[in-house]
Amino acid sequence: MEQYSPTSKTGREGARKEGSWLSEYMAHLKLFSKNARFYLTGSFLMAINFAAFNLLYNLYLKESGFAEGDIGSLQSARALGSALVAIPAAVLISRVRLKPVLLIACLLFALFSFGLTVYLNLIALTVFAILVGVSFAFYRVASGPFFMRNSTPVERTHLFSFSFAMFILANMAGSAGSGNLVTVIGGASSDILMGYRVTLYIAILLGLCALLPFAFIRAAAPSSEENKITLSWVKVKQRAGFFLKITSANFLIGLGAGLSIPFLNLYFRDRFGLPPDEIGLYYFAVHCSMFLGTLSGPIFTKRLGLVRTIVVTQLASLPFMFILAYSYFLPIVVVAFILRGGLMNLGVPISTNFGLEMATKAEHGLVNALLMVSWTGGMAVSAFFGGRIIESHGFTVSINLTIFLYVLSALIYFAFFRKSEKRNSDGPGWVIPARGEL
Repeated sequence: MEQYSPTSKTGREGARKEGSWLSEYMAHLKLFSKNARFYLTGSFLMAINFAAFNLLYNLYLKESGFAEGDIGSLQSARALGSALVAIPAAVLISRVRLKPVLLIACLLFALFSFGLTVYLNLIALTVFAILVGVSFAFYRVASGPFFMRNSTPVERTHLFSFSFAMFILANMAGSAGSGNLVTVIGGASSDILMGYRVTLYIAILLGLCALLPFAFIRAAAPSSEENKITLSWVKVKQRAGFFLKITSANFLIGLGAGLSIPFLNLYFRDRFGLPPDEIGLYYFAVHCSMFLGTLSGPIFTKRLGLVRTIVVTQLASLPFMFILAYSYFLPIVVVAFILRGGLMNLGVPISTNFGLEMATKAEHGLVNALLMVSWTGGMAVSAFFGGRIIESHGFTVSINLTIFLYVLSALIYFAFFRKSEKRNSDGPGWVIPARGEL
């Protein structure tokens, strides 16, 4: 059943045994429920589709004659679709079983991704981009409540981090494979656009395979506590301070990211003249860095706490952003690209985990949706302008604006939450003493 009972005493003691960090990590992974394992498998397959589009779609549009401003508009449309539907999705998800949501979201995500590949009319592409964002929003909003229901505090941080790591692992496979496939198919057919299309079709089919593991999930009805999610004005007023704090820094991250991050594939194409297979190789390398960084997240949080880990790693990534902004020497740019990605993304699952730990159980779906809305909302606004800034002024201006917003986000996050955690006096690690009271 989806309602996951606490782990046994033996399991908890096994996870806490002294030993190497690897043996401790493996002990926590063994505590994952069957439902969580099926979800992780399905997510991996969906993420391959996501990765291929993330790497290739901007390049495909550019090759098809679209300017950076139009590409930014489509990035903005996809983010807007996610932002508009996230909170209604959270309310719906709190009232239905999650298994049908995952199955329908997977099917529609593949269908609308196909539409993005087939059509080259800007209006049609905008509609499909919005619909892709809507379908992906349901999948993402369901993930937080799913993990909270199917885990205990013993292994929960590891589950969030491992889920994000699996997403990155799929991106590694998708980036390396799709970049090379475009070159091979394009070379064989003497039509690079055909190479892009066939590769994206293959990615869509792999994403559809996620239907199989999702079908094996045994989903229970939502609990009575989760069914309390509402959009009432009274609820908003009662928890407005918490909702504002937990989303404001996330909004700034999305705002900064949208100005430059979706366009880094074009950055390598335009600044260095690289082909898709070489760009795919660099994306594979950065996802390796992100994978290792994400898996190390629980180690950092054990020593620094959730909040300090998020802030420290985010700030540590910024010097490498400066290198991307100003350097035209490819080897150092590639190193900076890899290290920036690993550091900046290390805190992504940790921030989601922290937000849900601070919320009451009845707020899990809503808080997960708010985190998504704040990030995608920022992305929807800035991606629209980011493409136009790059088209008019190049990449240096947009990356510098990203750096400024990332610094502001880190400072705000630390100011709001630095006192939310305390060191655990009974052992290693940190604890959140006052959940649901911020």
